[in-house]
Amino acid sequence: MNWLFAHDNRFLKADDGQVYSEVAFSYSNWERYLAHVDNLTILARMEQLGGLDKNTINLSSGPGVTFQKVEDPYGIRTLTPFPIGYKTVLEAVKKTDGVIARLPSEIGYMALKAARKTNTPYCIEVVGDGYKTMATYGNWKGKLYAPIAERKMKRNIASSHHTLYITENHLQERYPPVGYSVSCSNVEIPNIEEKTVSQRQAKIKSDRKRLHIGMNGSLSSPYKGFESTFLALAKIKSELPPFEFRILGRGPKERWQALAKELDLEKNVVFCGTLPNKEVCTWLDDIDIFLMPSKTEGQGRALIEALSRGCSCLGSNVGGIPELLEPEQLHESGDIATFANQIKELATNTEKQLMYAERGIERVKPFQSEILQNTRKEFFHRFKEAIEMRS
Repeated sequence: MNWLFAHDNRFLKADDGQVYSEVAFSYSNWERYLAHVDNLTILARMEQLGGLDKNTINLSSGPGVTFQKVEDPYGIRTLTPFPIGYKTVLEAVKKTDGVIARLPSEIGYMALKAARKTNTPYCIEVVGDGYKTMATYGNWKGKLYAPIAERKMKRNIASSHHTLYITENHLQERYPPVGYSVSCSNVEIPNIEEKTVSQRQAKIKSDRKRLHIGMNGSLSSPYKGFESTFLALAKIKSELPPFEFRILGRGPKERWQALAKELDLEKNVVFCGTLPNKEVCTWLDDIDIFLMPSKTEGQGRALIEALSRGCSCLGSNVGGIPELLEPEQLHESGDIATFANQIKELATNTEKQLMYAERGIERVKPFQSEILQNTRKEFFHRFKEAIEMRS
């Protein structure tokens, strides 16, 4: 049996044919599907790897997985019945037994359209809010397209017989399921060891010479909230102990370097580039306070990872973030004054850091690999059974 996975992620192809991804999508991600089928085709955007260091990103290629490039679907033809790349998607869907569409994504929408046209079974993974993703994109085009994206997403989910959500409640309320649905994060953290707690406690109680504040996200993303953090840190810089603001993520940093200089934070900001998934935990182990002041967020992969390592976390009250943090750790998105005060209070309060660390680790235990794998396995088993019953 063959399945097809459709999403807008941008993969990178090396000269030797190997395919990589800067954010998530290491080969281990595909194993959750390959446990049920022989072959998996990935429909997504593709670029050449170029001079990027392979050791800093994730290898996506592996046995049983093939990649098929789809032209960038964004542009005016997104509003038409036949967007750029639809013919490629349709031909790929004709050759598969089942479609997995990860939404929101234009390639995902096209794959669902093709699946209905060819009477191919499909399931949907809901990983974000179609409306808010576009509304916070950063320009008028995104705001104009947002209600259209919302309708697309609601319409597709309303006709889905198998839907997997990464949140417990938030996305289900925004985009209600009709058929069989489960809540299962797409983040898988390793089993949490007892020493994770004790090591974090020891770090918090130690005589730290410098406080490490961190964020993890694409530098080109308009909705990750980097600007909020820069403004908040500038507001309270004189009231904080010596600190570094470390940023892990891909994308051009010139804009943020200029803002750091303008706000007199130039000596405090460190751009860490990208790291493979397996090295992110090591990076987080050296972060004291982790921030996620997003304008929109499906669930917050980076936040779950940070909580699992005992980082003291603060975030905005959008998307699935409130499902992970307590009200006292949240601020209204864009409320710089409240956000700054939260950072200042946490930075100087060891007891609160200890409490947040212990509470955070406990909160994300349900996201451990073994637990999620069982839920996900059952979901795709039922999807496969539905396909077989139609044969």
